[in-house]
Amino acid sequence: MDLILRNGYIIDGSGKEKFEGDIAVKQGKIIAIGSPGEITGEVAYEIDVGGNVVSPGFIDIHSHSDWILPRRDHDKILRPLVEQGITTVVAGNCGYSPAPIIPETEHMDILQEDTAFLCEDPLDFDWDSMSSFFQHLNKQGLLMNVGMLTGHGTLRYSILGKDMSYPETEKMEEFKETIIQSFADGSFGISFGLGYEPGLFVSEKELIEVASIAGQYNRIVTVHPKALSRVSGAYPLWPPGRDHILQAMKEIIALTRKTNVKMHISHLLFVGEKSWNSGFKALQLIDEARRGGLDITFDTFPYFFGNTTIYVVFPAWFRKDIDTKFSNPWARWRLWLEIEVMTRMLGFNLNDIQLLWGGHPDLERFNGMFFDKIGEQTGKTTFSAYLMVSEKSRGKALCLMHKYSGKDDYQDLYETILTHPANMFATDTILTTRGRQNPAGFGALPRVLQLYWRERKLLSLEDAIARMTGKSAKRIGLKDRGILKEGNWADITVFDQEDVRDNTTLERLEEKSSGIKHVFINGVQVVKDGVVKNEVLPGQVLKS
Repeated sequence: MDLILRNGYIIDGSGKEKFEGDIAVKQGKIIAIGSPGEITGEVAYEIDVGGNVVSPGFIDIHSHSDWILPRRDHDKILRPLVEQGITTVVAGNCGYSPAPIIPETEHMDILQEDTAFLCEDPLDFDWDSMSSFFQHLNKQGLLMNVGMLTGHGTLRYSILGKDMSYPETEKMEEFKETIIQSFADGSFGISFGLGYEPGLFVSEKELIEVASIAGQYNRIVTVHPKALSRVSGAYPLWPPGRDHILQAMKEIIALTRKTNVKMHISHLLFVGEKSWNSGFKALQLIDEARRGGLDITFDTFPYFFGNTTIYVVFPAWFRKDIDTKFSNPWARWRLWLEIEVMTRMLGFNLNDIQLLWGGHPDLERFNGMFFDKIGEQTGKTTFSAYLMVSEKSRGKALCLMHKYSGKDDYQDLYETILTHPANMFATDTILTTRGRQNPAGFGALPRVLQLYWRERKLLSLEDAIARMTGKSAKRIGLKDRGILKEGNWADITVFDQEDVRDNTTLERLEEKSSGIKHVFINGVQVVKDGVVKNEVLPGQVLKS
């Protein structure tokens, strides 16, 4: 045997009650689980974890780490993930995956520019297929395991560029064949980013055709909804009276019904205080669809804010040919008017947006600041400051949007989402070395355990762990992961249940979490006594 963990409180990831016992590992896999002292024999390494919880390694079901993993220094950038107990990331979300692409087309500059906010530096794209992307990762080495989704948006950009019309027959066939090949290469499904270009502008016909491919091959479909608020620039403001988040939910449910796919809604959240009542109605729509036989789940992150591109607040008409819109006084005036109307109807405004990274050397001094403060420092209104950063960064600026689904003194909606049987947990973080960082990259999953199990007692410890391990693995289709049992890979996280916590604040965005004692990936220890071991790359590419 290579390793025995002794005297731990084992929570196996299935939801079953914890028990005290030992776990033995050999050649990267669990070979035995027994009562304390029951496992005997020669062992290379033994750790007494007495009093600590031994669980499956946490799975980040919604990650954007695939844009950092191709880098040789990715282990330095992504170490906060393993420091919070994560052993596997599910990536390629929101329609953005680095593969598959068609790199020989004339559209690569567009792809590079529109994905710059996800990257440390522009990727070289030394691959085309999902298979060659996996070969790149395997040759380089991986800190953690990664399972990939096929991003509809980046593939579409590489084939069609900025043409948002329904593809010609030849192009659509190339599109479909590339997706099917990505499934053969090991992709777990398709992701749509309907709140971003190009997904924001594509036809329902295209969505149905692409999603149907996932259904044919029994793969999951994940969707970033077209709108995440009661009023959104994704839809026309007139005629008034429509609830845009409910319209977006109905469209996702209709897509599920028409394609009969396994549907997963990414980061279910509701922006602005006046959208929170819509959140309860959206959950009712999801419940009705599930009772009607549709296979729909979702994920959340345990914060009232999240990271996204600075362009996300702009209405669809402004984002079409956006460079010309910035210099058009009429377009700027119309944009100001619509944002004023939307923010009054939302209970959310530009003052609720915090700049993480300016996306331009002249803007770095504003990193971490809210836009009203940026306006004060530049002698501009908040609106003008927001446009300045948007235009100068060409959309690369990254922001932290606040008033997501609640606030510290109002958590009714988020707690309802959190405890919903269809919910799983994610970070949805974009980690780089640039600017300030999303706290979710440092403490999301420990925060669930600290706040919603230990302090608020909304979940049992076994349920909380299952949602971030076994339940997530089963939903995506990860084999031999997420459950501690003989024959499964030894992805294991050991934590102190009384000390595990998120230490971040809005001033200290990048604080390391506490209580994660040891982390093993494929049987190899990557965190020892809370410290990441350098130059250890035991991760694997996981394939469907």
